[in-house]
Amino acid sequence: MNNNIINNNSSIDIKHMIDIEKLVLSSFLFNSNLFDRESKNLTKESFIYEAHKNVFGSMIKLDKKEMPLDEEFIIKDLGNSYQNILIDIMSSNPTTNVQSYIKQIQENHKHRELDSVTNKMKQLLQKGSSDEAIRKATFELNKISSIYEKKREKEDINSGIDVDRLSPFLSNLVKDLTQINDYPSSMVLSTVLASMGGLVGARAQITNNINITVYPVIWSIIVAPSSLAAKSTLYRYTKKSIFGDIQNDLYDEYEGKLEQYKIDMKNYRELAKDDKRNEMEPDKPEPKLIVFQNEGTPEAKIKSLQDNQNGGIVYYDEMRAELEKTNNDKSYKALKTSVFDGELLHKRLVNGGSIILKRPVLCEVGLITEQWLLEATNKNDIASGFMARYLFSYNTREDFKPLQIKDFLINTLQYSEVGEFVIEMLNIDREKPALFKLTKEAQDYYKKWFNDYSISVYETESDEEITATYRLTTYVLKFALISYIFNSAYNKLEVVKSELFQIPLEYIKEGIYIMQIFIEENHKILQLFQKNKMLNFKINSIAEKLQNKIRFKKDKRISKSEATTGIRDLTAKKLDELIDQGIFRVEKIDRTNYIYESI
Repeated sequence: MNNNIINNNSSIDIKHMIDIEKLVLSSFLFNSNLFDRESKNLTKESFIYEAHKNVFGSMIKLDKKEMPLDEEFIIKDLGNSYQNILIDIMSSNPTTNVQSYIKQIQENHKHRELDSVTNKMKQLLQKGSSDEAIRKATFELNKISSIYEKKREKEDINSGIDVDRLSPFLSNLVKDLTQINDYPSSMVLSTVLASMGGLVGARAQITNNINITVYPVIWSIIVAPSSLAAKSTLYRYTKKSIFGDIQNDLYDEYEGKLEQYKIDMKNYRELAKDDKRNEMEPDKPEPKLIVFQNEGTPEAKIKSLQDNQNGGIVYYDEMRAELEKTNNDKSYKALKTSVFDGELLHKRLVNGGSIILKRPVLCEVGLITEQWLLEATNKNDIASGFMARYLFSYNTREDFKPLQIKDFLINTLQYSEVGEFVIEMLNIDREKPALFKLTKEAQDYYKKWFNDYSISVYETESDEEITATYRLTTYVLKFALISYIFNSAYNKLEVVKSELFQIPLEYIKEGIYIMQIFIEENHKILQLFQKNKMLNFKINSIAEKLQNKIRFKKDKRISKSEATTGIRDLTAKKLDELIDQGIFRVEKIDRTNYIYESI
């Protein structure tokens, strides 16, 4: 056992500490609600026994995946060598009053860290580095004293989203942008994903190889208190990170062409009448856009898209006016629907002629307050599924800290170079989109996931909810495409030139994880609409949905992992609460936990 113990200090009663660790871990295993409440007060490093570190780490991993805290899943994660370790843990009598034991684990962890700092300071003093020793010791001591307070803050801000599960480019960018003002992760993801999609635009498509082909169009709405959200700073740094100087360079290019146009036009006008018959009048240049303006009429937006058939993104500092414009103009709503779907649009002009948009693609992201969202949204927009096209990030005052002026450093260049490389790969003036497909493994996984998810939705949701759910499922493919392109560029792989058109399984899994995040966010919005009597339908409770799902099954039972798949807002923790309340019961058969309705 001693080989598995970190920092075996004589001032600590090792055996006593290991017994306490076993008691806490046993309590977590037998009561997942307890784990939910108290695990945030510990880290892997809190434990002195290496095997206990790994067991706790496995519990954290299972919890993030919303899988049951079950010895079978832990052994599957850590290996068969942990069977005896788990038996030893479960032999310790669990308790619901673990707070005092957790406090002991925390204090002993701090004590071990303090011993380590003391030893380092002694070594520095022996070398004569007294000032350096004091400075480092002070820094380390402050870090030790606040270690668990910081852990709690991190858990509160990120709302359980594990950004480390994202691919490298996306994960690193979200982490960097979050530090600006401790933004909720879903808020950063909303802005970043729409921006990445806007840069790719109509230059690429993705197909599931069977029946769906989509452009990476992402519409996001961030619902948050206006000032607390500090949206302008988030938007500004997101633009710098994704687009760098691309749009400014395009404006500079436009100004150069405009000056040349003035010269050419002057020369044309000075030609004799007969000479003009043999010359073409110069065409006035239009600016190339990736970042579109958020003002102007619907006709102006159509004209901008006509001049920029590969599309881009538009940012709305305040989304209310855009939603009201959509509701007040049926033709504009039709345009927006075409833009979201990337379908060819033919619009006849009042004064003659017409505009044809071959592939209208435009991502958008905007911020709105809760009250203005309620005022700007119509019931029919919800029932028809129009609002379901948006990815929502729903944040209340409690999700933010007081605004602070603080130092932060984001190397936007490392990200914007990737954006420039993506444009170089795909070609800003590309005439036909590059079509990306799934590998056979990714295709089979996506097909099974979609079919299983669809069955679960069919069994548990109303017709109106299903409309919203199916709209979101295509985002999985969009996320996979965007992430694959940017990560390939991040690694400096020339996707198009090297024929890496097949997207592997890992990106589909990432896309599903991101979609689950936004399904929960969108569910909060549906609940907000229901609370304010803005739905034409009733959202069943998670208990009613689970009952419906069980009743659809021949054996009138489902596995515990099956229960948390496809039901909005039903997590492993909430399932345990329903069981504790006696609404459902659990029975273990052949090492599988099954859920039944309570009789």
